[in-house]
Amino acid sequence: MNHQMKNTRARRRKRKRSPFRRLMRFVLVVSLLFVLSAAGYGGYLAYKIKANADKSFVDLDKDKSDLRMDEVKLGKDPVTILLVGIENYQANDVGRADVIKLITINPETKETAMINIPRDTRTYIPAIEEKDKINHSYAYGKKGMREQAVMEATEELLGVPIDYFVSTNFDGFEDVVDELGGITVNVPFDFKQASFNRMITFKEGPMELDGEEALAFVRMRKQDPRGDIGRNERESEAIRAIMDKAISVQSFSKADNVIDQLGSNVKTNISTTEMFAMRNFYKTLKNKEFETLQLKTYPETINGVSYEIPTDESVLEIREKLSKILDIENELPNADNDYNQ
Repeated sequence: MNHQMKNTRARRRKRKRSPFRRLMRFVLVVSLLFVLSAAGYGGYLAYKIKANADKSFVDLDKDKSDLRMDEVKLGKDPVTILLVGIENYQANDVGRADVIKLITINPETKETAMINIPRDTRTYIPAIEEKDKINHSYAYGKKGMREQAVMEATEELLGVPIDYFVSTNFDGFEDVVDELGGITVNVPFDFKQASFNRMITFKEGPMELDGEEALAFVRMRKQDPRGDIGRNERESEAIRAIMDKAISVQSFSKADNVIDQLGSNVKTNISTTEMFAMRNFYKTLKNKEFETLQLKTYPETINGVSYEIPTDESVLEIREKLSKILDIENELPNADNDYNQ
């Protein structure tokens, strides 16, 4: 089986990378960045984690969100972490933030939530002082600080502070899942999905997947009666499966290769110290489900451009939920974002 897997990897590297592959590489890197750094592997792996983390660190031009009264620290305070997946559509392209997810965690209450933000969501972009699609905010940011532009746009959209970010255009989802020995997910219903090599059949219930199968599991959309919402839930299912596998004893021997896969493809403003401070929190989080919230939108064309317009009710519901987890219900100003203007 290992020989067959190696041959499959060789064929993969010759293919053009799709947005779905980039999306799930991003999901994998985010999960492993925190889980591996928090798992406490000891001397050698800790050194490798630190070396990769230091290489990925980006120091933003401000210490805290404008919506924060005081600075916060990951592992100590309730915080938000913005997950940004960058898609480059052509050579020398700046790229766009085509995957945007916001994680909110409270280390004291153990409350967690994950928000899926559609890439075409219309909101105010501080970097250009006008409204546009939120995924364009990355290109509008200053060189070397583009993630900060996405953070500020997300703050405008949801009205809560964005404390940290992790971004990547990672190029090895399938290989890393295979390095972990595959993942186990709960398939919601029977369906078939073509990979680049074959047609894969999924059966309802628990199912073990290798890298190629895991990618097909999350990229399927047309057969899902809930469309993007169903796909987002399968992404979350894959995140949980990867996290569980990464912190299992069986994965220790594979951690070295997995960390090498991360390389220089990740950028974050999370310090190495803060990453390791998450160790105890992730131990308690292992068997806890993330509450997943979907920003509800409706399509609308404005000046010839198609957007997804957030509903006021959805924005308010998410804002109130996150404010409660962050314990800042009484600290935020009133939100004011007229998406149709």
